Amino acid sequence: MHKSKVRDSMRIEWDNALSLVLMPVEKERAPRPTAVHSSHREDTVRFILSVLLAAMIAMPAFADDAPRFQVDAAWPKPLPNDWIMGQAAGVAVDAQDHIWVIQRPRSLTDDEKALTLNPPQSKCCRPAPAVMEFDSEGNLIQAWGGPGEGYDWPQVEHGISIDAAGFVWIGGNGDNDGQYLKFTRAGKFVLQIGRSISPTDISITGSSYSTPIPALTNGSGAPMAKSRLTKSCRPITRQRRPHRSSAIRSIA
Repeated sequence: MHKSKVRDSMRIEWDNALSLVLMPVEKERAPRPTAVHSSHREDTVRFILSVLLAAMIAMPAFADDAPRFQVDAAWPKPLPNDWIMGQAAGVAVDAQDHIWVIQRPRSLTDDEKALTLNPPQSKCCRPAPAVMEFDSEGNLIQAWGGPGEGYDWPQVEHGISIDAAGFVWIGGNGDNDGQYLKFTRAGKFVLQIGRSISPTDISITGSSYSTPIPALTNGSGAPMAKSRLTKSCRPITRQRRPHRSSAIRSIA
């Protein structure tokens, strides 16, 4: 039934109910010395019922505005190049409503990546790159990631975020992962904070951390980190235990 018809029907039913409630009040009015009290009672009842009626009329509108979700088994669409995803370790949405996923290619079993074995054990599949960008329809826009020159790729990929400038930040939660990596949207390395070393050797504003999460950013774009000990977000200001090489590496 159309929304307006439902509301009209509700008003009619409510008017009928209101008439039944007020009928005894009308009989008690003018001739009796309590007419003032009866009139007050009538006004009070009308007010209460009017409020309830307004609430009931508004309820369908609020119900229609509530978001509804359902599983889309066809999202994302089939990947090219016989690619298959491993464990999903992070999801982020950028300003273009594109969905970024970081996954763990090394989590795939030999059966799942049989095409890469020597000799190949089946016609499918091979691990997809760790960082994947999809549009809202589930089409793969691009994929990149993995070890490279100038940075320490995480031992175990974990978490991804997109900052206000569109840069991609990733982290890891392996035993030796103590670094944040910053890339352009196209996957060009920009900055590394921390190193792939023993986690107890790194300190962020005085609090050691063992499982880094992707960098958050404040309004100025400065990276933030969350300490697992303090459960709070703080700006990354310094590395308190310097090593042989700088803990912050970047490519101009």
